[in-house]
Amino acid sequence: MRSRMIAIAVGFLCAAWLPQVIPVLGCICIALLTLVFAFYRRSTYNGVLLCFIAALLYASCWGSWQLSHKLPDQLLRSDWIVTGTLVDLPDSEAGVIRFNFKVDSMALHRLPNGSHNSPEIQKLLSDLNVRLLKLSWYKPSNNLIPGQYLKLAVRIKPPHGLVNPSGFDYERWLLINKIDATGYVREVVDKETDIDGGIAGLRHAMNQRIEQRYSESRDMALVQALTTGYKANFSQDDWELLRQSGTVHLAVISGLHIGFVALIGWWFGRVLSVLSPRFYGLPYCLSVLFAGIYMQVAGAEIPTQRAFIMVFVFMLSGLLKWYIDIWQRWWLALVCVLIFTPLAVLEVGFWLSFCAVALLIWFSQQPIRWYGVIKIQFLLLLGMLPLYLHFFSAISLVAPLVNIIAIPLLSILIVVIAINLAVSFFSISFFDGVERNLVDLFWTLVDLSAAQEWSYLTLDPPPLAVIVVAAIGALILLLPSGSLPKYMAVFFFLPLLGDQMRGDDLDTSPVPETSRLSAIVFDIGQGLSVVVEVGTYRLLYDTGPAYLSGSTAFERAVLPYLTQARIKQLEHMVLSHDDNDHVGGFSAVKKAVHIEQVFSSFDLSGEYDRSCKRGVKWRVGGVDFEFLSGSTGRNDNNRSCVLLVSDGGCSLLLPGDIGKSVEASIVKRHQALKVNGPVTWLVASHHGSRSSSSELWLTATSPENIIFSAGYANAFNHPHPEVVKRTKAYGAQVYTTAKTGAVFLKSDAEGECTTTTMRQDEKRFWR
Repeated sequence: MRSRMIAIAVGFLCAAWLPQVIPVLGCICIALLTLVFAFYRRSTYNGVLLCFIAALLYASCWGSWQLSHKLPDQLLRSDWIVTGTLVDLPDSEAGVIRFNFKVDSMALHRLPNGSHNSPEIQKLLSDLNVRLLKLSWYKPSNNLIPGQYLKLAVRIKPPHGLVNPSGFDYERWLLINKIDATGYVREVVDKETDIDGGIAGLRHAMNQRIEQRYSESRDMALVQALTTGYKANFSQDDWELLRQSGTVHLAVISGLHIGFVALIGWWFGRVLSVLSPRFYGLPYCLSVLFAGIYMQVAGAEIPTQRAFIMVFVFMLSGLLKWYIDIWQRWWLALVCVLIFTPLAVLEVGFWLSFCAVALLIWFSQQPIRWYGVIKIQFLLLLGMLPLYLHFFSAISLVAPLVNIIAIPLLSILIVVIAINLAVSFFSISFFDGVERNLVDLFWTLVDLSAAQEWSYLTLDPPPLAVIVVAAIGALILLLPSGSLPKYMAVFFFLPLLGDQMRGDDLDTSPVPETSRLSAIVFDIGQGLSVVVEVGTYRLLYDTGPAYLSGSTAFERAVLPYLTQARIKQLEHMVLSHDDNDHVGGFSAVKKAVHIEQVFSSFDLSGEYDRSCKRGVKWRVGGVDFEFLSGSTGRNDNNRSCVLLVSDGGCSLLLPGDIGKSVEASIVKRHQALKVNGPVTWLVASHHGSRSSSSELWLTATSPENIIFSAGYANAFNHPHPEVVKRTKAYGAQVYTTAKTGAVFLKSDAEGECTTTTMRQDEKRFWR
């Protein structure tokens, strides 16, 4: 049985890496061929094979079913009148309200190209079955209440996210959460005043009660997070303190909370079952009931659903007296979770939760003495260390000690909060003072632990092979005494220690003359950010925008790559011009990495400032860098730093947002642009605006490849169709980051110039 469950898990894992879903006919053929093979070639492994194939085909069909509900690309930037229900608590951030909207009916209002009467569009509309929208409301005129029935005028688009190396896969997240389109509210056409919010309405009422009782924002945020799963009121500083103290998992409803509530239901059922033998199954039933109610009140997000399924499987196996050991129950729970959400196998939370439960099961089978709680916390830290290093490249050293106090503290707090919320609807107060003291005690514990300089250790991301070896070392330490000598674990941790020691200092070694040019044009939406690398030398050209929420495109798109590649220093940085979509993330860059020198076309009034004047040039290894223009012009766009990078065989031209007049002046001054042949890669001026990329410019540069760094369905219509048509007429290969994801540029030792894209290199069926 266990081998078959492993085969099922592996089947789901393989399906998650499929570049495209297997068609229904293909699934049928594979299933029939597998059955025929199993029938004519009998083997003890046939059951394992059938389980693997079944999981693979099921996950593919699940993906196909979910994608069939997605808004088609042909309906991009379309306007609709939709009616439905606000199904969850809306998030409010920087004056923007975001919420999930369950669709009852949709009526197309307008398409951008006016083709809504075409037979193709009519066919799409007849087959359309959008279930859930994720909407933003940028100028809210009134409050939205969960459970409210609304009629909205919206502009929507298919699910889409940034695709960059080591970046967050937003499209996968949307698919897992069954969100079929995203967009924004143009107008609230109508809404009902009578609210029948169900669970969502109850959560809203509970949040309001909590807001009335707390003046301190982070106290309120903690209580809301523990009861309704609402986390929007935590500040960035709060999250940082929770990370440093190792208590994030306590402030976010997870398997620990669901398990604790299930345990309460179990003991309540045990007390009642004493009254009569007929109530044998009551502890199991109440355990599931309590956990299910708590899951719903907490928002029924994917992590809480996963925890509930685990509780349900364990309790059901006990109730029905399945004679399977606890490890088989663990495998069964894992398989059930994957059946409900096949792509969970790629989620960080999936690995953390199941590995943590596995370790707890392992510890429960070992002899535990009076100091067992302390020992388990430290062993959990040790056992989870490889995963923490792989996913976060960091670990909280104070977590074991803090959790010994914080876990029972929050367990008591959850019970007290539940009682207070229940009686508050009757204007009764029992334990308000106790609740506030427990909340204050928790934050005091977090503040004290996070204040220690050594509390949080940030490491360089180790290679996967080093992680696997360290995991073997951790396993040796976790084995019972006498199994294997504990000192052997040291040898398995040595590669990890050596890897960290190697990456502690900044690399200042000279770049060899044989080094070649490579670059990444990141997919950052509407903006620009490019990393140029020559050996150990790195240059960042622009940062992308800053958002109203306070985050930046650099943190979302570029920083994950720099962290994974262990890049701690930028020898040069270029800020092309003073527009938010190009330099909005500068402050975030300064916090994340060390910068040697900054070139800019505007006054930074700081220690880095150096003008990117025409004629400034330098050489790194075998690669030449030269500014063709910059720091002069009537407007910010025309002052852009224009940088040419060339290794003799391949060249990259970064013109910022210059217009046709500056393009003409550069061509007039630099007739030698094509001395070494045409420009290999040209990042289009101003994201492909009609004001740039003139015929004169294209003739002078003769780009083999042109890259448009533009946002998906952006409001500026970049790149403009005229510009795209013009560039194709010159024979250039066209790439648009919104369609291709990050674009990788590379020159090899033979002087060959290659261009690859993220969406093509790492193609997945959901994007």
